[in-house]
Amino acid sequence: MSSAEHEAVVRRSFERQVQLFSGPDAPFARRATGPLTWIEPLEPGMIVLDVACGAGHAAEQVAPSVRHVVGIDLTTALLKLGADRVRDNGIGNVLLLEGNAERMPFLDESFDLAFCRSSLHHFADPHQAVSEMVRVCRHDGRVVLLDIVPPDPAVRDHFDYLHRLLDPSHVRSFLECELADLLPGGLDGLTYADTFSFRLPVDVAITDQSDSQEVLRLLRDELQGAAPRSGLEPTDEDGKVMVDFTTCVVHTRRSDRAT
Repeated sequence: MSSAEHEAVVRRSFERQVQLFSGPDAPFARRATGPLTWIEPLEPGMIVLDVACGAGHAAEQVAPSVRHVVGIDLTTALLKLGADRVRDNGIGNVLLLEGNAERMPFLDESFDLAFCRSSLHHFADPHQAVSEMVRVCRHDGRVVLLDIVPPDPAVRDHFDYLHRLLDPSHVRSFLECELADLLPGGLDGLTYADTFSFRLPVDVAITDQSDSQEVLRLLRDELQGAAPRSGLEPTDEDGKVMVDFTTCVVHTRRSDRAT
């Protein structure tokens, strides 16, 4: 699949997921323990870039702690949803723009902090996207990556297969060490890292583009030991299939060594 074809898949996919980003209890608006622990420290003078910002939930949350947040995303419907919500909430320092994370329309060293939350697994070329984040990050600024990760290398193929059944724009997940390796300096370049999990009914990630019957069949078969492990650790709670989403966050500071 060409880059342009994959970009079209991502746009179509997220246009059909707008409800997952809508409202205060939207599953993709959830946070880990401590609403900003995954991205701190933040300072009042910072200019921040949110890469693949979706409906701008992370940008909105970061905004009160910094000078300005710019979000960039491919999906017009999500950008409009986010822009309307931010405006209605009286937040004046967030700007959401349409654009491709792999070809960002910003000058070198434009931002104090560039982050990408839960989107790298959708990118056709995540290495290029991270290179762009480094390019637009100022000297001594930070690059922060947060994404879903399989809990075990042995389950990654089935983990990815199930995620593609949920969302055809999913490309490939990263293991924790691979996520760190995307950063300049790799593991040696880390300034902070953490892994955490949260548990949700799988229903919240199902849209009209999902092969919901196959997802539920495979998860229920896994519960019975009749399907490979997915890394989602499914359980049946009162007839509802619950799954784990494991997330890893890594930070690096841009320096001469990291350029």
